Amino acid sequence: MKNKMIGKNVIVRANVAGVHAGTVESINVAENTIVLTGARRLWRVYTRDASGSISDVAANGLKPGADHSIGAEIVRVCIINPQGFELAEMTKGAYKSVMSYETK
Repeated sequence: MKNKMIGKNVIVRANVAGVHAGTVESINVAENTIVLTGARRLWRVYTRDASGSISDVAANGLKPGADHSIGAEIVRVCIINPQGFELAEMTKGAYKSVMSYETK
């Protein structure tokens, strides 16, 4: 059975690999492994509210005008996190705000 997250734009938070945004290419829940394409690492981001949560970024995108720190887009990243990871599906607007952000 195909995982319903394949092809979705997501934010992944893993305690070993950090936080990434991208499109799910594959996911292996049993091995706590996920592969993202068109991925960017989110080093420091600011939310539209005071929560500072990755869930808020997934729902509402980045806070406009804030000085975010986001890595360059890479073709593919494989995240392996033995303790598991958080996976949040992004809205279209949220995904666009992360992927179009120009790091200073």
